[in-house]
Amino acid sequence: MSEQRSAASDKGINPLGHASPDRYVQGAWPRALLSRMAHWVSEIHSQGELLDIGCGEGALLHAVGMEGIGVDLNSERLILAAERGLSVALANGEQLPFADASFETVVSMEVLEHVPDMNGMIREIKRVLKPGGHWLISVPSVTLRSWYEMSREHRPYYCDADEHYREFSSANLPWFEHRFVSTKEFEKQLQAGGFGLQYRDGVRYLFPQWFSRFPALQRMIESERSDRLWRQLPGVRKFPYWMIRVLRSMDKE
Repeated sequence: MSEQRSAASDKGINPLGHASPDRYVQGAWPRALLSRMAHWVSEIHSQGELLDIGCGEGALLHAVGMEGIGVDLNSERLILAAERGLSVALANGEQLPFADASFETVVSMEVLEHVPDMNGMIREIKRVLKPGGHWLISVPSVTLRSWYEMSREHRPYYCDADEHYREFSSANLPWFEHRFVSTKEFEKQLQAGGFGLQYRDGVRYLFPQWFSRFPALQRMIESERSDRLWRQLPGVRKFPYWMIRVLRSMDKE
């Protein structure tokens, strides 16, 4: 892998943005996302090479304490990751500088909403994964609170017009079909790209603020302890703030 890692800087990919404090270790809920993703990495990855796409400052690789390589478009964040002793490369998910079947596990935490060609990234990850390898995804998705607000006000919530090419939703949003990819369509795209869905998971469940007059009750309903309950309920678990999917690369016939 050493030759593949050194080749990353020769791809002519321009870094974007500037270094900033690691957003995945600020505040309870980002920490909860990082913790849940680290849990799944530990569940599915036991040996072989691990790739973190969009690694930023290396929070996930640092949290799981495993050997791996992180790629990102932000060179300044990669410097911070390297200072943590992590192996990093300048690259994006649509043009990975690695040979076919290089990795046992690929992780993309909060990346797919930023990628212009999502199908291109799906193909590229399929290429670098070994047969039977895992891809762990998290993306932001529409909560029950934002669905309720959009149905009332007919304006999008959780849309980042500057950085996001798409949003993800389990709810029907007829007013914003040009911005939101349905969960069913998303999973169909993954399946068409050669991936089998193994697990659905989510982090943080926000509800309409019907209890705003009782802030203690609202906090209890949306607490981390309650979060464990909501992800078990079929009618609720489809609407996390962060949607997680565990996929496996399927061999072609």
